[in-house]
Amino acid sequence: MFSKTRFKQSFGIICLITGIALYVIGYGFLDLNGVVSKIVINFADVLIIGVVVGYLSSVAQWAGIFKREIQDIVFGKEFIGERKDIETIWANVTKQLIKYRFSDIHKDLLPAIRANALPPDNIISYYEDHDSDITVEWVDRDNGIVKSIEAITFTLVADSDKQLPLPLKTTVIKGITQGQISNPEIIVDGMTPDIINNPPKTIGGNTEYSSTVYLEGKRQYCVSYKREKKYCINEDYFIGFRSQYILKNLTITLNLPEGIEATFIERGTNVRFDSVKNSKHCIKKKLRGVIFPKQGYIFALRVVPNQEQ
Repeated sequence: MFSKTRFKQSFGIICLITGIALYVIGYGFLDLNGVVSKIVINFADVLIIGVVVGYLSSVAQWAGIFKREIQDIVFGKEFIGERKDIETIWANVTKQLIKYRFSDIHKDLLPAIRANALPPDNIISYYEDHDSDITVEWVDRDNGIVKSIEAITFTLVADSDKQLPLPLKTTVIKGITQGQISNPEIIVDGMTPDIINNPPKTIGGNTEYSSTVYLEGKRQYCVSYKREKKYCINEDYFIGFRSQYILKNLTITLNLPEGIEATFIERGTNVRFDSVKNSKHCIKKKLRGVIFPKQGYIFALRVVPNQEQ
């Protein structure tokens, strides 16, 4: 009575009746604004549309469409955003990505990425096309006093036009000779914004200088930043950058005077820097790709004695 052939013949009618029943349930007995109602109604849409498609194609073809439609509902953007089991989905996806080769760690990947690669929830922007141009000059060579002039340009992309803070920081290593930091020059979209110069902070014996600019009204800002720093190279011999946000594309140029050499060190980046120029007085590096928070670079400076020149 219920043979395979008869089931195929009546399958369209079964789907039609089921679809109509789901419409009645979804519209008549469930909250139209709820997730369950949306799923039931969308499922009914699939069944009704499937009946039409089923009569226009073979049962095998219709079954494939049916499967794809169900996948679109379950994993569509509208429903993924409302799911409460993202961690489970992530664990299953990573199992497939690494083919069970690292079964002991796949569940730890998501919290590790959240803690170290993704920014906190209150960070709602990222850098793009970050270009740093740093020039080091001698002030008093006999005493090792130098001045570094740092000019930075980048695009800041936000997820909304609401107000967000843009912090800019630099650190002076505490030594016998106290470094000096000028107030920064900041230009945003060709205009000078209000700049809040925060009081210096002592962190681990070093002094951190920071300024904050509040941006609002746009989702993309072109920022230019310039600051001078005078210090003793024998006590403070690192020039570095550690990203606060996710950053896409980074270029760094370091110009050196006679008597100072520099060694470039990648700071935990998952993409290698390309060497654009590497001469005695100029080092230029470029990274095309994504840098995560706390990643960046370091230049280790070294004074070359006169007899070695």
